[in-house]
Amino acid sequence: MRTAAGWGRSRVGLLLAIASGLGTWAPAAEPGGAIRFEEITARAGVAFRFEPGGRGRHDLPEIMGGGLALLDADGDGQLDLYLCNGGPIVEEPGRPDPPCRLFRNLGRGRFEEITTRSACPGPSYAMGTAVGDYDGDGRDDLFVSGWRDQRLYRNLGGGRFEDVTARAGLISRDWSTSAAFADLDGDGDLDLYVATYLVYDPATAPFCAAPDGRRDFCGPEDFAAEHDHLYRNNGEGTFTDVGESAGIRLPEGRGLGVLVAELTGDHRPDIYVANDSSPCWLFANRGGLTFEEIGEESGVARDGEGNVLSGMGVAHADLDADGLLDLAVSNFHERSTIAFRAQGRPRGVFLDASGWLGLKVATSHVNGFGLLLTDLDGDGRIDLLQANGHVLDRERLGTPFAMRPTLLQGGDFPMRDVGKSAGPWFDRPALGRGLAIGDLDGDGRPDLAAAPIDTPVAILRNTSTGGHHLAVELIDRRGRPAFGAWVRGIVGGRIAVASLDAGGSYLSTSQPRIWLGVGRTTITPIQIEVHWPWGRPEIWDQPKPGPDGLLRLREGSGRPIR
Repeated sequence: MRTAAGWGRSRVGLLLAIASGLGTWAPAAEPGGAIRFEEITARAGVAFRFEPGGRGRHDLPEIMGGGLALLDADGDGQLDLYLCNGGPIVEEPGRPDPPCRLFRNLGRGRFEEITTRSACPGPSYAMGTAVGDYDGDGRDDLFVSGWRDQRLYRNLGGGRFEDVTARAGLISRDWSTSAAFADLDGDGDLDLYVATYLVYDPATAPFCAAPDGRRDFCGPEDFAAEHDHLYRNNGEGTFTDVGESAGIRLPEGRGLGVLVAELTGDHRPDIYVANDSSPCWLFANRGGLTFEEIGEESGVARDGEGNVLSGMGVAHADLDADGLLDLAVSNFHERSTIAFRAQGRPRGVFLDASGWLGLKVATSHVNGFGLLLTDLDGDGRIDLLQANGHVLDRERLGTPFAMRPTLLQGGDFPMRDVGKSAGPWFDRPALGRGLAIGDLDGDGRPDLAAAPIDTPVAILRNTSTGGHHLAVELIDRRGRPAFGAWVRGIVGGRIAVASLDAGGSYLSTSQPRIWLGVGRTTITPIQIEVHWPWGRPEIWDQPKPGPDGLLRLREGSGRPIR
C-alpha cells in the first residue's frame, strides 16, 4: 500500500489532473468547524420503540432488527419516517405482530403518526427497507424485509399504500435483511436485490452459552445460510427471481448489508454485499442482468490480514479526498470497521486502509451496525457516523452490550473522534442498529434518524458549524433517482467526488440525495460532471441551484462529454 507521503504526492497529481480535465483548479476548502446535532425527537412528535418480543431465550432475531426508511410517502416533497417493528418470537394465532410505524412530516420539525390509514404494517417481524418507484408512477414505493416474511407496498398517493406482494411475485419466507431498488439491466425500470441471512427456527435453535455457562445469543455459523434474491422487474407490476441465471445465487453468504453503486468503472451499477462471518461479495455487472463475483480479486472480501468480516453496514464515499470512492464496512467487536481504499487503476481494486485512516483505533472497541459516510458539517471533508451495539449479552463479564455511537470527523488522518462534543445523544449507550440520513427540516443540511432496539428512536437535527452544503439530486430520463450515478466537480474551491447509491447503511434507506460540503465559500459550483449508469457522461458549466437551494441535474440536459 502507498505510504502517507507517497499518497500526498499522488493526491496532488491526481487533483491537478482532474482539475485540468474540468478546466479549472482552486485550492482546498478551509478547515472545518464543529459537528453538532440537536435531538428533537420529543418535540417532533415521534414516539417509537422497537418491540423485540423476547421470551428470555436469547433468540437471534430479537438482536438483529431495527431498520427504517426516509421517504416521501404522501408526495408533498417532505421526508416522512417509516420505522420497522419486531413482534413475538413465537407467533400467537389471532394476534398480529405489532405494526411498523409511519410518521408524516408536517414541516418545521413536526411529525404526525399515520400508521393506521397508511396500510403498510410490514411483514411478520420486520427487518429493513428499500424505497423506489418500481411501477413508474412518480411515487415512492416501499419494500419491507423480515424474518418470517417480506412485503411490497405500492404507493397510492396521500400517504396510503396497497400490499401487492402476492401480485408482484415477491412472496418469500426466507429471512430477508437489507435490500435495494436499482435499474440493474439498463431497461429503464427498477429491479430489486434482497439479501438474506440464515435459517432460524426458535423451536429447534440450539442452546448457546457464554463463557460462564449462561444462555447467550448464538452466532451465524450455528445456522445454515440462505440464498440472496435478485428480482427482475418485468415492467407490468410483477417481478421474476433471476438469482440463478444472474450469478448471484451463491452458498454460504449470510447477508446483512447491501450497496448498489458503480464500483468497477464501466458505467454499470454493481452490487456489494456485506456478509456476516463469510467473505463479502462484489458482484460486477456484466450486462444482460448477469454478474461475476469478484470480491477476492478486488480486495473487498476480507480485511487486509485475510480475515472474513462480520459485515453489517456498508457505505461508499471518498474518505481520503484523493478523488476516488472508497468502501467502508462495519464489523464485529475487537475487529474494527474496515475501510477499503480505492486504488484507481484498474478500477474496482481496493486495499485495506483502516489503520492509516484511524478506524482500527476508533472502532475496535465497538460492534458496528448502521454506517454513514457524509460531509456532516459542510467543510468539504467526509465524516463517518456509526451506530454501535453488541450481539452478545455479556455485560456481567465485562463486555459492553449497549454502546455509544462513533463519530469521526474527516480532514486529518487518522480521523478524529468528535462524538463527545457533538451532542448528548452521542454519549448515550444503546443497541444501535438502523441509521439513515436526510434533510428532515428543509434547511439544506443532512439530518439523522437512528433506530436502536433497546431505546426510543432518535431524530437528530443538524446544527453543525464549519460550512455550507450544496444538495444535489441526480435524476434519470424517467424522472427517478439515478442510482449508480456518480459526480465529479469543482465545488466550493475544491474537487468533489460523490455517488448516488441504493441501499447502504444497515437495514435502512436514506434520502436519495448527495450533499457536497463547500466550506464557507459560495455554494455555486464551477463545473459538475455526472457519470450516468447505462448512459454517457455529461457536464454542466456553472449550474445554478433552484430557489429551494437544490441542484437538480437531469440526464440528457447537460453537455455530453466526448
